[in-house]
Amino acid sequence: MQSLDNIKQEILDTLKNSPLDFEATHAQLVHKWVLILKPDADESLQIAALSHDIDRAITGITEKDLKDYTKIDEFKQEHAKRSAKFISEILEKHKYPKTVIQKVKLLVEGHEVGGNEEINILRDADSVAYFEYNIPSYMKRNGYERTKEKIRWMFVRMSPEAKVMIKDLDYSDPEIKSIIDEL
Repeated sequence: MQSLDNIKQEILDTLKNSPLDFEATHAQLVHKWVLILKPDADESLQIAALSHDIDRAITGITEKDLKDYTKIDEFKQEHAKRSAKFISEILEKHKYPKTVIQKVKLLVEGHEVGGNEEINILRDADSVAYFEYNIPSYMKRNGYERTKEKIRWMFVRMSPEAKVMIKDLDYSDPEIKSIIDEL
């Protein structure tokens, strides 16, 4: 079995292959927010935080491939399943205990919608990291209207505590700030 540091490095190296140039930074921010929301987060939750979007680095599939945004929920569920499968395979390769693999898989599969306390923490950490860092890049790739849809979608799924957290972030882009202020 490998250490968390070794698995973290393998995940970050894999994320460098993503078509989204911010993927590794986003993963590290999600990890940071998980530790803020749950300072005693176990290894499984930390691995899930780092690897929750790993499928994009392996398959190259991004939201840019989604033509009909009304299908975002289905798209995101498939994304979560693929990411769970890929990180499970990596952990199996490194002979992690089945209990850890199963927990990471459960966490990653649920990271878009939530579920139990830890899945909700992962979902909120993912959301806050998106608001903290990803929005400008998303807007550049997808345009203003699609970004408004994405921000609303992300906001709706968040816990009340996370919604307060994103309101306190500093948004330097006035267009983005105006979208956030409307929430």
